[in-house]
Amino acid sequence: MSGSRNRRWIVPGAALICAALAGLAVALPPRAAPPWEAYAAPDVSATSGAIAFFEGKLAGDPTNVLLAGHLTSRYMKRFQLVADLKDVERAEELARRVLLPLSRDRGEGWSRLAAILLARHEFIEAHAAAARAVAEDSDDATAWATLFDTAVAGGRYDEAREALTSLEPGSLPQRVRAAQWLDAHGRTESAFGRMSEACREIATWGRPLPYAWCLTELGGIELGRNGPRAAAALFTRALEVEPGYRGGVEGLADLAHARGDWAEAERLYRRIALDAHADLYLRLAEVRRARGDAPAADRWEREFLRVATAPGAEPLYGHPLALYWAARPETLDRALGVALRDVARRPAVESWDVLAWVRFRRGELQAALAASDRAFAWGAPSPTMEYHRARILAALARRTP
Repeated sequence: MSGSRNRRWIVPGAALICAALAGLAVALPPRAAPPWEAYAAPDVSATSGAIAFFEGKLAGDPTNVLLAGHLTSRYMKRFQLVADLKDVERAEELARRVLLPLSRDRGEGWSRLAAILLARHEFIEAHAAAARAVAEDSDDATAWATLFDTAVAGGRYDEAREALTSLEPGSLPQRVRAAQWLDAHGRTESAFGRMSEACREIATWGRPLPYAWCLTELGGIELGRNGPRAAAALFTRALEVEPGYRGGVEGLADLAHARGDWAEAERLYRRIALDAHADLYLRLAEVRRARGDAPAADRWEREFLRVATAPGAEPLYGHPLALYWAARPETLDRALGVALRDVARRPAVESWDVLAWVRFRRGELQAALAASDRAFAWGAPSPTMEYHRARILAALARRTP
């Protein structure tokens, strides 16, 4: 984890963001992490039970919009906990089959679909759905919040700014997005304050999953604000609230990785490594290589390639796949193809940075600098982006007579 600027913008949408916020007003003091057992797998039995219940009810009343809405929400909730892409597929099918054609609230239906598509990294389609939600009901805060989410994730920053200004000042959706916007621009003090205010409002909800989400968001901001020790306290707290919560485990794993604690990093990554987050396979490969186990590292890399090169998988794994190919001279052409397609799908600063690095690795320094300029055109650059640009500029200086 290179800093709060580099955290994922991909979120399950406005409804789940607001359900993901339970409160903390200030950072918790640093303290020792609990024993490993505290990071046990999340208990999804209640959510799975609710899913089975609503599936049964809907089977007997297949056009019931209320039942379909409850079931869609629970599919996405379980996806947050265990990251099974089949739940997202089920949610999308239900939204298209029942919610969109039958719901009286068309704006809500389009917002739900946009959130689902965003979870699948279908950025263009998600943004179109969110725009349709706003067109259906321009007074709906959820529609504007979802439009902001899809616009930022897809690199449509002017539209994101407009969506942010369209939210009611001081409302919960506005404070959450304002915090994310400020964080992306490197204004961590203001970002932390806004997110804390939002979390304080949700603290009374008493929902573990929203609470854990909030803590990990604050942890990411705190990493850039006060460093890894303060961030670790928040990630640890998230795991106390929602045992096994993926965001908290990944946050602690990334911190262990950054400090070279390979055993702890591996132990944590293995808890959450699965096909839906195949980039973690690459991190496990790096850890095994650092521990001197090249055969195991190769196996993890093969697992990554198995998932990332499957038909239709590239939109989900374009960034790590392009960087992986770029590290190998014999696959630089593949890396360029992936990076170009990723920029076309998602012209966000992170995508331009990946393209810049691929161009650099190919020796195309002027094209690399042009892509880096695009990566630096919005927000505050992450340490990774700064490193890539420094390497490009240094190479250009050496080449100049």
